[in-house]
Amino acid sequence: MNPINATQAHAGRTEAAYSRWAPVYDLIFDLPFHPGRAAAARAAAEAAGPGGEILVVGVGTGLELPLLPGNVLVTGIDISAPMLRAARARVERMALAQVRGLQVMDAGALEFPDAAFDVALAPYVMSVVPHPEQALDEAWRVLRPGGALIVMNHFAAPRGLRAGVERRMETAAAWLGWHPNFPYSTVGDWIDSRPDARIVERSELAPMKMFTLLRIEKARAP
Repeated sequence: MNPINATQAHAGRTEAAYSRWAPVYDLIFDLPFHPGRAAAARAAAEAAGPGGEILVVGVGTGLELPLLPGNVLVTGIDISAPMLRAARARVERMALAQVRGLQVMDAGALEFPDAAFDVALAPYVMSVVPHPEQALDEAWRVLRPGGALIVMNHFAAPRGLRAGVERRMETAAAWLGWHPNFPYSTVGDWIDSRPDARIVERSELAPMKMFTLLRIEKARAP
């Protein structure tokens, strides 16, 4: 399989997996992930400031949307149409006026111009997309100078019981739609390769410090 077809196949499997999850996603992935979502939303709102424009990459069913304040402008994208239908229903049900648009879109090929947003928020996305470095590049491209990329994700444990469990779970990654054995170096090495990127916050969060929040600042134009 050539690289283009391989990428499309992976994206298709991810989309299919999350289409399966869509009807029950909130029941399974809300409470355990809520502390991280809340922390990421706070970091995004603080970085954006009043009137700031936030892009939520992999918005899913929109669990982050009501956590973002009403004084920002929010755009969400996701590869899964069924997930977005749930997100749109949430926006309507909760009258989330800060949400100005939800679009089906590939995180690795964003259909926005350069420097379109003050903040890019990527909640639990990096271990889902087929090429995380490409998704990071795209999120960075659409950020304005001085903006911030907020990454909230699970990273694999380097050792111990959890590391063994994650390695065994990796065999089911295609069905799950995400990679349990996702190394921090995938994101860390990308940050190190960007002279205009600086980590200004790194926090390990509940439950049991399984999730990590990264706030990465983009240098202002000289």
